[in-house]
Amino acid sequence: MDFVCVGKIIKPQGIKGEVKILPLIDIPAIFNGKHSLYIEKKESKTKSVSYRLGYAYVHFEEIADRNVAEKYRNKKVYITKEEFEKIAVDDFLIEDLVGTLIYDEKGEYVGQIMDVTDYGFDDIIIIKENDHLYEVPFRKEIFKTEGKRIYVIRAEFDGAKIPEE
Repeated sequence: MDFVCVGKIIKPQGIKGEVKILPLIDIPAIFNGKHSLYIEKKESKTKSVSYRLGYAYVHFEEIADRNVAEKYRNKKVYITKEEFEKIAVDDFLIEDLVGTLIYDEKGEYVGQIMDVTDYGFDDIIIIKENDHLYEVPFRKEIFKTEGKRIYVIRAEFDGAKIPEE
């Protein structure tokens, strides 16, 4: 079974075993209590879930009190890749983007995604077009996605060239 890391338990919250989770993706619906969550890839049943100020607060059945919750500090929280793909239809995982071919709106090959970086605001994809590398923000104004295929809407890249090493 393949997993996607969706958060990290930061600390216990309160005395009844609830934990505070830092989401590592921007899809709050994953923490709505309707999806199976895994702590360190071991399935964990949720008793209650809330989402406040950018954090998920989850009470897992196996965490009875604050002392037990403390043992879960810094543990990663996962969801299955299959479940993630059902929720995030138009979203891509970085591992899925690397190697993806990009086409223009006529369906002609433009280039290939070589890497993805994140400088805080947008994901930046590094595209190899012929012998040139470009850094381009992965935005809807520049790219259109249909399923898992990516098309360039603009005729040229606005990104800065990356010098070849």
